[in-house]
Amino acid sequence: MRIAEDLNNPVGIVTGEATVSSFQFYAHPDSDLKFGDFVVAKLCKEAKDRNCRWNGDEWVIGTIRGIKNINWLLSEGKSTFASLDLDLREYGESIGENEALIVTVHVLGRIEFRGEVAEIVPNRVPVPNGNKVYIASSDLLRAIYYGGEGFIEVGTLLLREDVPIYLNADELVSRHFAVLAVTGAGKSNTVSVMLWKMVEDLRGTVVVLDPHGDYMRLSLPNTGTKYVNLIEARIQPETMDGEELADLMEIQSNATIQRSYLLRAWDTVLHENPNLGGREIVKAVLDLLQNWVANAGGSYWDPHAGKYRDLGEIKAAEKETITRLTMKISRFLRNYGHLLSSEDIVASIRAGMVNVIDLGPLDEGQMKLVAAKLLEKMFETRMDYEKARKRLEYLRRKYGSKISAVSEEVEELEKFIRSVEASYPALSEPILIIVEEAHIFAPHGEKGGTVRILGRIAREGRKFGVGMGLVSQRPSRLNEDVLSQTNTKIIMRIVNPNDQNYVIKASEQLSGELMGDIAGLGKGEAVIVGQAISLPALVKIHNFKALGGDYGGEDIGVVRRWRERAERERAEEKKEELYEEEGIELDF
Repeated sequence: MRIAEDLNNPVGIVTGEATVSSFQFYAHPDSDLKFGDFVVAKLCKEAKDRNCRWNGDEWVIGTIRGIKNINWLLSEGKSTFASLDLDLREYGESIGENEALIVTVHVLGRIEFRGEVAEIVPNRVPVPNGNKVYIASSDLLRAIYYGGEGFIEVGTLLLREDVPIYLNADELVSRHFAVLAVTGAGKSNTVSVMLWKMVEDLRGTVVVLDPHGDYMRLSLPNTGTKYVNLIEARIQPETMDGEELADLMEIQSNATIQRSYLLRAWDTVLHENPNLGGREIVKAVLDLLQNWVANAGGSYWDPHAGKYRDLGEIKAAEKETITRLTMKISRFLRNYGHLLSSEDIVASIRAGMVNVIDLGPLDEGQMKLVAAKLLEKMFETRMDYEKARKRLEYLRRKYGSKISAVSEEVEELEKFIRSVEASYPALSEPILIIVEEAHIFAPHGEKGGTVRILGRIAREGRKFGVGMGLVSQRPSRLNEDVLSQTNTKIIMRIVNPNDQNYVIKASEQLSGELMGDIAGLGKGEAVIVGQAISLPALVKIHNFKALGGDYGGEDIGVVRRWRERAERERAEEKKEELYEEEGIELDF
């Protein structure tokens, strides 16, 4: 394998102070060097050993982090145009001969080969002065960013289109990832490429929480919508406690009387109607509250005492408060009654597919509540299934032919495993959950609800086969504990200094040096760092739509819409003029 593009044509010579992590070199005047490109150099001392250049000594690889042009004839002390102009006339053509490029290199590590794969290991000694520097070959870079079984291809090196970039799917799922960028930088395209590869190539199971309908038109390049399962969000009120129901209906936490009566009515209806759900169970709560107002009292079920209690006489002021509560419930039923259902959304998730859950019809608070319930059920079902499976394997290994000694426990475990595989087949295997607009669901400073369950998935998901991908355009609004648990970050253009600093703080692999690259990225370009990639890389993400895929989420074509309306107006005006010429009277 070629390590350098051309060993006969070095691009520079190492000079000046060098450390284990950096060195500088003077560039060959004819070299074509680019910021961010890869270079290699020997660790043996070429000036002392004539064989060093040709033998199998160790190499280091680094990236160009600075290119500075200087001219020794044009003194920095001469600060006027006239003095510099005089130098130019005096030295003439020799000016160009005294020009130099000083290049700074960040050392990534020492190269070690493992068959077809090149690994980068820590470097322990600096590159000696006098050693030649070469452009790293694309062969070497392909060996470093090698894919293989269980990897997905997401793009190419930004400066080397012939070097594909692969991500380790096991690391993406088990160690979690984040896609971070400003609006319009290409987040949806990046996520769509990952969905495509995860599902079409690996036949994985992915769930996307989609708050804005960005993926409702998702179509994969090779299979179209064959492996896309669109799920409309449904609210399953019977799975909620009274406080969650009050939050769903946006009854303020300081409305203590309203919340108190709602909780009593909710406990009573749940107790008396164990098989009721969806819109009907909320309507039953409304009917009970109206009945209490009409009768100025009644009884309610106390689940803690396990008996009915008397409300006592409801005073006029409380009647008015309860009436306002019933009006809120009625308004909720008018606006969101069509979304209330006893249908179990989790049971609609299908294995080997992209399952897009459309949360768009819900308000932000309702999205968070519904998402928390979905995430909790998915995680706990996966956790319970894996625990049962592992426990069953343990018992079979321990007791072998004497398994009948624990037959009752074995039977219970087998029954539970069969029930999950029948009711939630997609959850009987690992699953990846991608949360779009993650700053909505895991906002900075919050601890309960979706933040709590996302934090739990971040910490424990690896043990139970539940992966998490966070997608956000405002990283600084994301919960730091949740973001810091994502061990691979795909970072596209970020210009807000607060967002930049927040991402650096939440990422062990990201330096301020790389953050400078991020601010200058174009659409569809990303810095990828973390455990799913061999080395940090500047990547051009594949264009999902150009490859035959499709998704929604585009900005509204404002000018196009205006022009379409203007065209309609002109057509109507022409029609009116034509009718007037013909003497036809228009009847509007």
